[in-house]
Amino acid sequence: MSEQIDVTQELAKLQQRVEHLEKRVKKAESKQGSLWFLWEAIRSILIGLFIVGPAAAIIFGILAALAGK
Repeated sequence: MSEQIDVTQELAKLQQRVEHLEKRVKKAESKQGSLWFLWEAIRSILIGLFIVGPAAAIIFGILAALAGK
């Protein structure tokens, strides 16, 4: 009997957490508009340009130098 009460209490706590997470997701979704997607696209381009690009150039440069030996 006490196990059923414990399970019921745990389910109630879990339900509260789920409701809290649902509220947070709805709030986050409401913030996302067309400007949000534009910002994400710009950010992705900048990451590719300033981080991935130079790293790839260095790696290919090293590989080319090693292949030339």
